[in-house]
Amino acid sequence: MKGEDWIGRELADIKRQMQQDRAANPFGPMGILPRKGGIDVQGFVNSLRLDGTKGVAMDDDGVFIVYGPDGTTPVARFGPLESAPGEYGVEVLVGATWVQLGAQAVTWDLVAGKPADFASLVTSAVANATDAVNAEEAAHALDADGSEYGWTNNVAGTEFYALWVGNDGGFHLGRNVSSIKYKENVTDATLAPEAVLNLRPVRYDRKPSGTNGEFPGAKGEFGLIAEEVAQHVPEIVTKFQGEIDGVRYDLLAVALLPVLQRHEQIIKEQGEEIARLKNLMSMKGSV
Repeated sequence: MKGEDWIGRELADIKRQMQQDRAANPFGPMGILPRKGGIDVQGFVNSLRLDGTKGVAMDDDGVFIVYGPDGTTPVARFGPLESAPGEYGVEVLVGATWVQLGAQAVTWDLVAGKPADFASLVTSAVANATDAVNAEEAAHALDADGSEYGWTNNVAGTEFYALWVGNDGGFHLGRNVSSIKYKENVTDATLAPEAVLNLRPVRYDRKPSGTNGEFPGAKGEFGLIAEEVAQHVPEIVTKFQGEIDGVRYDLLAVALLPVLQRHEQIIKEQGEEIARLKNLMSMKGSV
């Protein structure tokens, strides 16, 4: 049986080995000690950037901390949360407040770096939208000034006006007026009735519109072909950017007046002739 002196020698040997192990770590005085799964540097596990500033550290509580460019200001954390004590997750520093990611609705007040003036953003968005429209379609799709109000407004009041769309720079709307106070150099218009009678009513389908034809046109519409009307009654044809574009259907009734007047004259003359013949036959019957 081993005596007490053997136990003493064993304790002394263990103490000596511990002293040797402690001396084998020259970084101990600097606070750099071995740690399970890593190296403990004065209570932290650190990862340094190339410039020597601290980038990431893990403290004794197992929290990973990401530091800003100065290497001292925390900007993000992973582990136990400052923003929600007792919970775990990821949080970032917004201003002076820790905000947990994925557990909150971002409010306008929490958005950092937002501009004070959005005028340039709006201008840019409008410019980009305009550039995206096909040039030919853009020329034919210009909205008249005030047209958005016109098509959404349930018109009230006691007087109503038909509207023109001008070809000025803004394609402004205006009343379709016909009072003499707006006119000068007024003369009688001469229009051959045969010209109006030569117009050909047609039915047609409108072509699809849109860049890729995604908007189908109306089917079975009733009207006239502007190019054909221009050959007979050019006075009621409109142009857009120098090309035949439409028909003034509101003036078609005016163009029909000579036809009606001629028919009225023929009916009057025929009525007078019939009356004369009846009178002549009546005189012969009384002889």
